[in-house]
Amino acid sequence: MNKNKTNSCLWSEILVILCLLYSSCDPGYRQVEFKNCTKDTLFICMSQYNNIDSIHSRMSPGYSSSFFEEDTFFIDLFESNGFYIHNDEAILPDSTCWDYEHCLFNNTDTSYLFLVKWSDAHRYSWDEIRANKLYRKWVVTRDKNGEHDMNIRYLDSDEQE
Repeated sequence: MNKNKTNSCLWSEILVILCLLYSSCDPGYRQVEFKNCTKDTLFICMSQYNNIDSIHSRMSPGYSSSFFEEDTFFIDLFESNGFYIHNDEAILPDSTCWDYEHCLFNNTDTSYLFLVKWSDAHRYSWDEIRANKLYRKWVVTRDKNGEHDMNIRYLDSDEQE
């Protein structure tokens, strides 16, 4: 009986290792990294279109932080799309964030990042954030070599040239 338990644990460990190896080798799931160069803690949401209502995903922090552990709750910013943002998905100033390349550039070379400040997300509903335009936009465009600006920052105007 003890031998069966040991074999079961061994097979479980092998399965986990194989899954990790497969996901790290799959070129379709390459990570794209950015840096929050603003002075604000942000939720960074992505869209293929220049329309905040078309958000389909959000950036994940490139770190594991205990900053948010004491105040853990869900912020329902994406009710219409079925998304929920959790506090530990906020991107601290001067820190990295990431998502998968296929989420950012799905059949296109341009993606739109919508930046919502932590303070606004706690103070206002998603409808109020959209109606009052309490967000900024960062346009990401890949060049012919697949390179793009990885430093997210505010511009003087919400429109990028």
